[in-house]
Amino acid sequence: MWRFMLVNLLVGVALAPTGMSQQESKLNNTIEGGIDSDGNVYVASDEGKRLKVTTVAHCIETIFADDNQTVGCSVARGTKLPESMQSLRLEIYLRNGKKEIIETETPMEWHFWRDGQQVAVRSRLLDGKQRCALYDAASARLIEELVGPSDESLLPEWAKSRAQTEDESVPMGDAYSRERTKWVAKVLRQIATIRPGMTRRELLKVFNTEGGLSTRFQQTYVYSECPYIKVDVRFKARNNERDSLHEEPDDIIESISQPYLAWSVTD
Repeated sequence: MWRFMLVNLLVGVALAPTGMSQQESKLNNTIEGGIDSDGNVYVASDEGKRLKVTTVAHCIETIFADDNQTVGCSVARGTKLPESMQSLRLEIYLRNGKKEIIETETPMEWHFWRDGQQVAVRSRLLDGKQRCALYDAASARLIEELVGPSDESLLPEWAKSRAQTEDESVPMGDAYSRERTKWVAKVLRQIATIRPGMTRRELLKVFNTEGGLSTRFQQTYVYSECPYIKVDVRFKARNNERDSLHEEPDDIIESISQPYLAWSVTD
């Protein structure tokens, strides 16, 4: 029996990586990248440490791949609008802090593909034609390239934009159209129940607050079931009329606009 236990112990030691137990090795392999409270972007090392690679302030957008080990950072092409919201440079950070760079001549749109193993990049060539390129994330090596056809539905899946993929995922057909029409009618009826003279508290049963600039007396609200359906509302104060910053649930609706469609606004 003692001989059996000794053999098992020796085998366990032989299988464990040098300097760490099997349990520690498994734990280190599961450590993921992330963003800390100071806005530092980090990835993991093979030793189980977190390595800072960039900051969210450096990136227009910071996106982690599904493996939670690979992160992409779009770098702004300039400091003024619209350049501050456009990118010609994509920085890819991988486990152990390895960095790869993909650059384009015109503003790019990109997304991870195959759980972060690849990166799909869309941009316009200088002659105006659309270029779609697929890269290996670990090396930034070009795998496939094509100049987009006029009919975007003919593009391979990796080359489609996120917006196109979302559009194509919407179910179509007569039955779906009828259901959407019924839903819009329901929305209009619900919105019509909110009228001048009611309170902010009653308004918030149907709407949520929208991001962006606002005051206590004027604000944009979004429909609770769809952030793209909006109304603009003016209020008069129930109390503390000179305080334009602090909203009160009992503030009175002075006017409410017709509903309209617009993209979401974030603070």
